[in-house]
Amino acid sequence: MAKEDYRMPIYLQLREIIRNKIEEGEYMPGTAIPSENKLAEAFGLNRITIRNAVDALVHEGILRRVQGKGVFVVGKKNEMSIEEHAGFVGDTIKEDARISIKELQKSEREAGNKYANLFGLELEDEIYYIRQVHSLNGVETSIEDFFLPKKVLPSLDTINSSVFTFRDIMSFYGIKLTRMSQSLRIIKGSAKIRKLLNMPEGVAVLLLECDFYTENDKVIAHSISYIRSDMQSFTVNMH
Repeated sequence: MAKEDYRMPIYLQLREIIRNKIEEGEYMPGTAIPSENKLAEAFGLNRITIRNAVDALVHEGILRRVQGKGVFVVGKKNEMSIEEHAGFVGDTIKEDARISIKELQKSEREAGNKYANLFGLELEDEIYYIRQVHSLNGVETSIEDFFLPKKVLPSLDTINSSVFTFRDIMSFYGIKLTRMSQSLRIIKGSAKIRKLLNMPEGVAVLLLECDFYTENDKVIAHSISYIRSDMQSFTVNMH
């Protein structure tokens, strides 16, 4: 760790200590740093000093405050060419929509036949499964399931996927996504999905599946989204 300049104000010294912990990998991208109380206890400082140090890094874009969740490390982003490809783009009904994401489940499981074939794994290799619920102005609009080989991102279990998007997390860890393959169809939806989304009778579910590819044209992740057709529409961008 770099030597601190003790002529600096204490909060700036602490800012540099936290910055070093981020650069040295103690605080990883996408994860929360210790709370103000824990930092105050660890460094023997008051919470105002802690908050000033954290705020300085928030203003630099190195940390991000998320109300009710904590302060998270923002990783460096790489340029991705995925935008250049055709794909479905969701259009929310209201332009001033307040969108929130909640992580419902994160677990590890064996790949099994389907995902072993998709990702080029052995049947017993482990993959991550993540389920999120997306809300629009407090109303549940979609359920999204992610599947990702554990070896691609072993530290995913420490990352809060309700704070950063899947593509942000991939970028933080230097995983370049180059293209995606999508399919969209209309289904009734299972009783569980309809209950999670509080869906009215007669409203259909839009099922959007997506494979994400890396530079070697290998599938790196798979997502399945169950979307309320009365809350979101789609357009197709062609390039």
